[in-house]
Amino acid sequence: MPDQKTDAEVLARRIAALAEATHLMATGCQNEDVPVTGHDEIDKLAHAINIMRASMMQAQAELREAIISLERRILERTAELLATSDSLSQEIAERNQTEYAWQESEARLRAMTRAIPDLVLVIDEDGCYREILAPGRDLAAIRNAPIRGKFLSEVHSPERAKSLLDVIHRALRTQQTQIAEYELPTASGLRWFESRIAPLDVRFADQSPTTIPRAQGNLFDPPDLQRYTAKSATIVVARDVTRRKRAETQLRQGQKMQAIGQLTDGIAHDFNNLLSIIMGNLELLHEQLTDQPRLHELAQQALRAVDRGANLTRRLLVFSRRQPLLAQPTNLNKLVLGMLDLMRRTLGATIRIDTVLATDLRPTLIDPDELESALLNLVINARDAMPQGGRLKLETANVLVEEDAALQIEGRPGPYVMLVVGDTGLGMTPEVQERVFEPFFTTKEANKGSGLGLSMVYGLVKQSGGHIAIDSKFGQGTTIRLYLPPIQTPTHELPKPRAADTPIRGSGEIILVVEDDPEVRLFAVNALRSLGYDPLQAGDAATALRVLETIPQIALLFTDIILPGEMDGIKLAAIAQRRYPGLRVLLTSGYTAHPLIDKDQSTDGVDILAKPYRKAELGNRLRALLGSRGSA
Repeated sequence: MPDQKTDAEVLARRIAALAEATHLMATGCQNEDVPVTGHDEIDKLAHAINIMRASMMQAQAELREAIISLERRILERTAELLATSDSLSQEIAERNQTEYAWQESEARLRAMTRAIPDLVLVIDEDGCYREILAPGRDLAAIRNAPIRGKFLSEVHSPERAKSLLDVIHRALRTQQTQIAEYELPTASGLRWFESRIAPLDVRFADQSPTTIPRAQGNLFDPPDLQRYTAKSATIVVARDVTRRKRAETQLRQGQKMQAIGQLTDGIAHDFNNLLSIIMGNLELLHEQLTDQPRLHELAQQALRAVDRGANLTRRLLVFSRRQPLLAQPTNLNKLVLGMLDLMRRTLGATIRIDTVLATDLRPTLIDPDELESALLNLVINARDAMPQGGRLKLETANVLVEEDAALQIEGRPGPYVMLVVGDTGLGMTPEVQERVFEPFFTTKEANKGSGLGLSMVYGLVKQSGGHIAIDSKFGQGTTIRLYLPPIQTPTHELPKPRAADTPIRGSGEIILVVEDDPEVRLFAVNALRSLGYDPLQAGDAATALRVLETIPQIALLFTDIILPGEMDGIKLAAIAQRRYPGLRVLLTSGYTAHPLIDKDQSTDGVDILAKPYRKAELGNRLRALLGSRGSA
């Protein structure tokens, strides 16, 4: 029994040792193997526990190494994330700075494009308007439609679009700035532009990308891919050169009209001198043939032909602005209303006259007789343009011509009194409008007109300080506008001189004739002598002054304005009147650049007589001057 008890105690201790080892192994405190002394079941169990403990120890060691490795990787990754975060923060700061600089640069660019008068556009190689760097401007629209995103072919005619696209391609190909000029219809009408087209360094994505479908069966790719084609582009700086083009056209037209005017001026002056001689001698001959009716009638016919020639040269001189004008304050409304009956008889029953006359129309300074003749010429032209009848519109208004409009009428901006003559007739082609003011140019049939009507109107308006404009379209009628300077202060109209066919004779007064043409001078001397005056003569101003000095009884100086030497008739008259107060002066000329009445000024004791003149006209002018001598 004692042995069994002892064995049981040993077994119990071994089992307890195994249980303790198992508990320690479960808590991780088993550091040593369980002793194995035999090969019984308990020893086998102890051996298994030892194997399990070794496995656990190895697993724990591996776990510790894994934990250490994981911690090291976490530290490394944390360091990488911190570095990435720093890099991202720096990149974000740089991007913010770049974006701010870009916004600042864009603001400066837009401010500059708003400040410059030019239109700045970006057009790509296909002719598409990519950018308009002058938003809101009138010039950023063609035919009142925005052009951003449109192609050249949608904005311009096919020829213009092709021409501009060729220039763009040339700029891209050569990488050099190209220059082009063209005319465009804008919201403010047709305007000329000069464009400088330069290649851009940046390229633009195509507005119509190509879609590439995803591969079939690939569920993780994007639903589709879009590929954009990069387009080369140019920057176009378009400058409005309408004023320059109009100024160039105005200069060319002015030079042409000046050259024509100089030619007609010289012809008319020489012709007037010839007509003076012919008219004077015919008049003297006419007076001496009263007892021979047949010869008297022939002389009368010749005088009528001379009158027609004088009227022709007068129109030429009006065109060249050399005709002396008796300008006086004129109310255009009164002038138009006074001519209505004459115009109705001229136009006939098939043409209706509409009048739109301003109630507060300001007066203007012009020769009313010449203006009546000019208006009648315009009415006759309108009648001839409406062979089947129509409407004639007569309109007056006070207008203010702005700077752009002044370029179109070849004048200066400012206030004007406007007279409009419009018809619903055949109209004019642009080619006819370019030449319409030239003397002897006419579209009428032979023997239907001299071609001097509109040229006379042109010269009268220009000499009076005004401007004339024509708006005409073939088949749609013509509107002619006369712009005349208004008088700043109201003045009274001057009375018209009384006309008389019978000359008023003199009473032996001494008259000095100053004329460089011997034949004209001889006619004047003979005419004065036949009128009862005592004429003296001189060929130039210097001789005339010497005659005045030696013969103080001279009552009147009758001098041509155009004289040889440094002193003309105007200067001679001024010196003579200053030296000899009370001396009357009668000026004469085939033309003159010195108007007798300039604006609101007049010269006392001075009158003017245009060549050629009748003896009756000469006698009446002399008597009017000499008759007022006592009141001077």
